[in-house]
Amino acid sequence: MDKELLGLINLQPEQDYLDELTYFRSSGSVPFMGRYRLIDFTITNMANSGANVIGVFAGHKFRSLLDHLNRKEDFGLEGRQGKIFVLPPDWNDPSDISQGDLKHFHNHSDLFRRFKGDQVIVSGTQFISNKNYTEAVRYHKENDKDITFIGEEVENPPNSPVLRMATEDGRVTGFTHDQDNGHLYSGVYIIKKEVLMNIVRFCIDNYKPSFFHNGIREKLEEYDTGFYDIKAKTHYFYSVQSYFNNSMALLDKDRYREFFYGQKKVKTKVSTNPPTLYKKESRAKRSILANGATVEGSVENSVISRNVKIGKGATIKNSIIFANCIIEPGAHLENVILDKDVTITEGRQLMGSEEKPYVVAKRSKI
Repeated sequence: MDKELLGLINLQPEQDYLDELTYFRSSGSVPFMGRYRLIDFTITNMANSGANVIGVFAGHKFRSLLDHLNRKEDFGLEGRQGKIFVLPPDWNDPSDISQGDLKHFHNHSDLFRRFKGDQVIVSGTQFISNKNYTEAVRYHKENDKDITFIGEEVENPPNSPVLRMATEDGRVTGFTHDQDNGHLYSGVYIIKKEVLMNIVRFCIDNYKPSFFHNGIREKLEEYDTGFYDIKAKTHYFYSVQSYFNNSMALLDKDRYREFFYGQKKVKTKVSTNPPTLYKKESRAKRSILANGATVEGSVENSVISRNVKIGKGATIKNSIIFANCIIEPGAHLENVILDKDVTITEGRQLMGSEEKPYVVAKRSKI
């Protein structure tokens, strides 16, 4: 275990990117593929890369995060030294002049001062991969970089808002939204702790609100930077549509197995729910059904979370159903996302499209 690496998950810049899915929760708490949360992938990769202490800048709407992350052992952080800290900002400090996500860096500066190592890996939860960052950390340290940006180089760049990197001789010289640029930026970077602390002081002293955009992006020429191509299966989350597309793509059996059971298994909160119960007339095809679900109807090309009840004659196609939902007999759902604790009454039909899935808010009854 590399004791020199601190993990930092900064959720502040991405708190509203997934629209309806983040009305009642932080981005890291968004459920994914039936039994995971998006933050699980970031924590798993950091832990597998040597980070035994992980801080989470939670912003607001962090109650579900506190519940989900209350057992560090679930995420492979063993022993007295392993820690996960969920860190909301302190709004009551009268001397605090920081803005934006600099409030987190200012209010929780002890996280960096007390950590004895000299490297920090920073990430959000808008990017997940099936490969840890061990080789990227090694590259960063062996080349004595101030900051190493992790991303990937692709031949056919997607038409998406994912940030791109301009590179020259292995250095990152700028960031762009040029859709023809194939150097995709994951939002993950490794930075010397000393450099990080200097950036925090600069941003606060100059009333800058964004650690990344004001402290790094606008001052790139001052740092010795590097680009590391992760060369792995990746998924980016920047809208409800991208969330839906990523979920549907991972229903492919081979892709699912490769992604979730690659280098190491993705860790998540341990559940004691019983196995899925399939009643006599139930039918399931090309779907993920989590523990605790009860199925009497038909499920096709869908993701069903824990403790979902699907009534007799109900049909679910191309949909994502969060935990504790009830779909009563005869209901029909297609291209739909149901948030937690939703009830769809008997015979009701809801249909979205693949380009724009229909989202039902948490605790609704239709």
